[in-house]
Amino acid sequence: MSNAPHKPLSVDGNTKLFPVLGDPIGQVKSPAGISSEFSAKGQNALCIPWHVKPADFDAVMQGLKATQNCAGYIVTVPYKLRVLRHVNKPSPRVQRIGAVNIVRREGDNWVGDMLDGVGCTNALRNNLGFDFKGKRALVIGTGGAGSAIIDSIAEAGAASITIFDLDTAKANEVATRFGKAHTGCKITVGAAVAEGHDLIVNATPCGMGEGDGMPAPFGRLDPKVVVADVITKPEITPLLAHAKACGCKISTGIQMYQAQAAMIADYLIPGKSDV
Repeated sequence: MSNAPHKPLSVDGNTKLFPVLGDPIGQVKSPAGISSEFSAKGQNALCIPWHVKPADFDAVMQGLKATQNCAGYIVTVPYKLRVLRHVNKPSPRVQRIGAVNIVRREGDNWVGDMLDGVGCTNALRNNLGFDFKGKRALVIGTGGAGSAIIDSIAEAGAASITIFDLDTAKANEVATRFGKAHTGCKITVGAAVAEGHDLIVNATPCGMGEGDGMPAPFGRLDPKVVVADVITKPEITPLLAHAKACGCKISTGIQMYQAQAAMIADYLIPGKSDV
């Protein structure tokens, strides 16, 4: 995130609005951080949380298109797949992943990208010095965030990725699709076991709810295994708590979000270069 001094917040009739859409929405950390990034860059823009129920999502999308000072938006659970139909200029990354988490207005067009995967891999690099070259990863979950993370890990040079999802048919489809896109990485569907992996990533909501356990029944983990989670609240999920107790290095959902914040602010404001 930017270290530039922040100007006092100013909201007026020229302020560009960027809602974050999700259900639930209480767990999101992005509005304050992204608004701060806008301020640091001298932009008259504000990021705000919007709680949108599934039955209202498409109507809200139409409303945003008609709201002229809405210059873009961010989507979180559970809309990263569903929003794709509302984006008419998807990035090549979106076309591979089939999901979107950030959209900006360009004239009459809505341009979309997916930064969850980049945020995850950048957080692991920046905070832990993790080198993906030749590594073996296990990714749990094949939703929007999981697919983006699989794509980014493969692009970073991992030797292999094992995918686990309770929906086996979906997992097989994702493995086939990314296997074709990243021929240098062996991508297969398998069990959620730690053995044979250097990195474990939970890309499911398991651990967010009160009383949740881990997304898989991991036993004692080798301290050499690095463990990451996409969940921001709680920051230390049951999986990460277990990993810490085993002596593993961990990467949190908040660190993943922080790795995205400046990229998101640059992407959303018109005239900034794409990431």
